[in-house]
Amino acid sequence: MSNPGLRLIERIEEEQLQSGTEDQLSQNLKKLKESSRRLRDAKSKEIKFADPILKQGEYPVFDPRTINVIQGQAGVHKSRLAEYMCSALIKKAGFDKELLGLKRTNLNTYHKVIYADTERNLSDQFPFAIQSILTKAGYSITDDPSCFDFITLLEFSRKDRYSVLKDYIKDQKSSAGGTPLFIVLDVVTDCVEDFNRVDKSLELIDLLNQSVNEFDVTFLCLIHENPGSEKARGHLGSELMNKSSTFLKLGFEKDSSQNDTDLIKVKYLKLRSTKKPLPFYIKYCQIEKGLVLASLEDIQESENGRKYKGRLSEIIDLLEVVFSDTDSIFKTDLDKFFNEQIGISNKTLSDRLKEIIENKAPITDREGVECLLLSRLNDKKKEFYLEPIKDEAK
Repeated sequence: MSNPGLRLIERIEEEQLQSGTEDQLSQNLKKLKESSRRLRDAKSKEIKFADPILKQGEYPVFDPRTINVIQGQAGVHKSRLAEYMCSALIKKAGFDKELLGLKRTNLNTYHKVIYADTERNLSDQFPFAIQSILTKAGYSITDDPSCFDFITLLEFSRKDRYSVLKDYIKDQKSSAGGTPLFIVLDVVTDCVEDFNRVDKSLELIDLLNQSVNEFDVTFLCLIHENPGSEKARGHLGSELMNKSSTFLKLGFEKDSSQNDTDLIKVKYLKLRSTKKPLPFYIKYCQIEKGLVLASLEDIQESENGRKYKGRLSEIIDLLEVVFSDTDSIFKTDLDKFFNEQIGISNKTLSDRLKEIIENKAPITDREGVECLLLSRLNDKKKEFYLEPIKDEAK
């Protein structure tokens, strides 16, 4: 025999659930219409892109409201480079320390820099990094500038770090007023429960995208490469390549025996805002106890130690610069470019290009997509172009 009271309770619960669902749908529709209205207003006006917030020399590094990445093997000084970037963003006016050519674009505006660490201990390693950021920016270790904060996620379990980070970002935006945020996640794969799971990776990516669009936040994500590979770790690494605006790769240069030298190449795998610049070179200096720009002598010495001029990796680096600004290029124009850049002969360049095509060596385009180099005849002239690598060809 059915219970009338139980049926009444079930009906009430069902109505409440339906009402809650309808309220949520109503809120979502309202939000969707509001964003559509803002887009309609924006498309009716002249679009002026914001200036980059950080430059290296004359080239932009990070644009505001973007996701950015530094990738490299363990021990290649990813964290140190990120620390220099933080110091450049909070650098005191009038303090003249050289920071790898990194400079804040708007000297009258500070971002609030937040360094979120997941690896270093709290007794000496992370405190030392914090001191380093402050002193390179012109502060003393006892200063506590409002434009700089730091947290550690080391004390939280992996499954809790996403929610902790989400709550912290919301808290910072409510307390920072209109101050833009620059948040470093070092390392980003430690901010999710499992960086190989699609759902967990996309959950974090969604948080970053929502923060970029709803608040004035710029992210810098540090990520390790898979051992023995040049790929960023896990599904999260793949998604970050797709979603990032700037993607930097750090790696030690090799000598003729394929051993690491002390020269570190900083290469733009992706730079959405402009043509890719050539890689720049840094090294760790024992005297400075930090990173410095490599001298021309350092670079020349490294090049002289290799087996031959125009090795494949060097040719690929320059091809990626070329194809970040064009979809195709004639061989005659390539000859001129390579001769100006590295003094390589047309014949040697032809041999290297043939080798790249035959070996199906991957080349990243302006969006960071891996492509194959191909050639064709165009009006009887040899022309080179890129074609994205299909899944089965990888």
